[in-house]
Amino acid sequence: MTQRRKLEDYMRTIYSLRQKGVVRGADIADALRVSRPTVSVSLREMEEEGYLLRRKDKTVELTERGMEIAREIAGRNDRIYELLVNLGVSRATARKDACDMEHAISRESFLALMALAAAQTE
Repeated sequence: MTQRRKLEDYMRTIYSLRQKGVVRGADIADALRVSRPTVSVSLREMEEEGYLLRRKDKTVELTERGMEIAREIAGRNDRIYELLVNLGVSRATARKDACDMEHAISRESFLALMALAAAQTE
């Protein structure tokens, strides 16, 4: 897994968990199925790069920069997932493929696919 993909997965996970309440490293570890020490190292890296803030109560919060990236990745994932399901791909496969594709596809190609999908529904 590339560093970029890892950071994007963490940001999307934090973003999703935040919708349900406060986020702690243990929540992230459970969601991503990784160890707590792995999460701790990654959160430190993300903090150093300006993507999140770690609080004294052990909660984490995305910075505006991190939130912007997380929203984009989450939206991209959701739209790709919907497109694949509408094309007849099983939900389980679409979920996995959308996660892979959200990281690999360029913004230009993503927008082109969404335009094509929109034209198909007209």
